[in-house]
Amino acid sequence: SKLPANVRQSLGNSQREYEKQVVLYSIRNQLRYRNNLVKHVKKDERKYYEELLKYSRDHLMLYPYHLSDIMVKGLRITPFSYYTGIMEDIMNSEKSYDSLPNFTAADCLRLLGIGRNQYIDLMNQCRSSKKFFRRKTARDLLPVKPVEIAIEAWWVVQAGYITEDDIKICTLPEKCAIDKIIDAGPQLSGSLD
Repeated sequence: SKLPANVRQSLGNSQREYEKQVVLYSIRNQLRYRNNLVKHVKKDERKYYEELLKYSRDHLMLYPYHLSDIMVKGLRITPFSYYTGIMEDIMNSEKSYDSLPNFTAADCLRLLGIGRNQYIDLMNQCRSSKKFFRRKTARDLLPVKPVEIAIEAWWVVQAGYITEDDIKICTLPEKCAIDKIIDAGPQLSGSLD
């Protein structure tokens, strides 16, 4: 009722249409739930972020790094798992590598080590395995770990969503680093062993 008459008219004088547009705008622009109008329209924060991730993935958008505190700790979706999912989707639908937007493709290369040539090789492997009985899925051909990167001493390390299963596969120095981060909060990577 506080909207100008022309805006209300464009929304068909419908409260439901207004709320739908607020949610759509927030999701398209990957806006944070808190301190946003969408908070008053959509009551379930987790569901909002799940919809945001689905929209971003379906539209091959960049991982929402600005929401990584929620994505990693709350939903347990890392950039690696997000881009693995995108690659699996485009491979399963047999789209070309060029269907990826440039910045998304650059992030896939940085995290997965998959550029245009590697993608073509993976697609050829995927197609050739379809001809035989032991069919490999796109997921089977994708990397299981991110590309090794040099960690700079000035980077800040924070704890994500850590489970007991995660701790079981850690080495002793990794466990000590995790304990220090959990006990003392975010740390400069140079201060960890």
